[in-house]
Amino acid sequence: MKTLIKKIWQRAASEDGNSSIEFVIWFPFFISILGSAFEASFVSFRQVMLGSAVDRTVRDLQLGHLGAPSHAQLKSIICNTAGFIPNCMNAVHIEMERISKDDFIFRTGSVNCVDLDNETEPSLNFTNGVGNELMLITVCAAVHPMVPITGLGLSLPKINGGDHYAIVAFSAYVVEPA
Repeated sequence: MKTLIKKIWQRAASEDGNSSIEFVIWFPFFISILGSAFEASFVSFRQVMLGSAVDRTVRDLQLGHLGAPSHAQLKSIICNTAGFIPNCMNAVHIEMERISKDDFIFRTGSVNCVDLDNETEPSLNFTNGVGNELMLITVCAAVHPMVPITGLGLSLPKINGGDHYAIVAFSAYVVEPA
């Protein structure tokens, strides 16, 4: 009986496996931080690329280099300039609207964005302006998180509760008179 109690006591006092327990406790925490940092860098990178593409396109639009492009042409130009938006032609939604110069009232409510989890297309508000009109262009891209199972990937606000989050870029310009 003494030998049995001695063996149980030795087994309980043994420090074998301590590093495994620490690893099991801390590893998910560090992987979550690493995944969140990776996701944050991609969110920031895509936001900057979309904003830059919208600004460049609006500059060309304002200077008259593009004429009066259609919705599809403008989407193609923005997608080609942005570069790092996956499935860009299907994931991007563009709205262009006039801003009243009398009271500067424009956009109320949330930004419409393509819901890639749902087949319906958001309503299209796209109007080319005429001379001396103030125009607001809103571009929304639906993007799937790179690391959807860790910290930031889980907490990003999703479009209609689906799998994709929205990256939005705004720009305003005045249509130069002809």
